[in-house]
Amino acid sequence: MTADTARMPVSLRVFVAVSVGFCALRTLSAATWLVFGAGFEGRHATAEAFFLLSKAFLGGLFWFISLPIEGWRNPIAWLFIPWG
Repeated sequence: MTADTARMPVSLRVFVAVSVGFCALRTLSAATWLVFGAGFEGRHATAEAFFLLSKAFLGGLFWFISLPIEGWRNPIAWLFIPWG
């Protein structure tokens, strides 16, 4: 196996970079909202925080599914969850 065949294809590297970028941006946006946002309503603050962070992370990880389903109406709100 040569060095050229051991490398990932460029399209796979771009796909992974886009997925990591969406995950990071959405998770950072959700964490910022949890720290500086309006706060929680109700008694289940831990469950709400976990739900929001997992929705942000998984929506960024599976962006190729989440963006057409949730983001077709407002892509900026999809990108900066839950600010939108």
